[in-house]
Amino acid sequence: MHCMNVCRMFGLTVFFCFSGVSGHVLAAGHMEMQCKGSKSYDVIYEVKSNVLKMSNQSAGSIKVLKVQNDSDGILIWATVPAIGGNVKRDVLILFGKEKWVKYFFGNGSNTTDKCD
Repeated sequence: MHCMNVCRMFGLTVFFCFSGVSGHVLAAGHMEMQCKGSKSYDVIYEVKSNVLKMSNQSAGSIKVLKVQNDSDGILIWATVPAIGGNVKRDVLILFGKEKWVKYFFGNGSNTTDKCD
């Protein structure tokens, strides 16, 4: 019985922490945004399973390295394959008041896609 109450409180705490971020937490436990780079693409983060999906990347190719949840929102550091798939590229993704995806390139440059 004690465990059930603790688990319920933990679940509510997690829900309220995420629900205040940007209004994008859905009942299914995921966050979504649409981004615009050279083409439009969707970004979906599955909160419970810690799975990140981007419609401009192949399935299973994204690795979440770190997630930070604070007053600015949820910041995700991940790697995605570069063109050709042989090299991994770092990305930062922010779900918050601001929404964006920032891609980092091997030559030290980066680009940011704005999202809704």
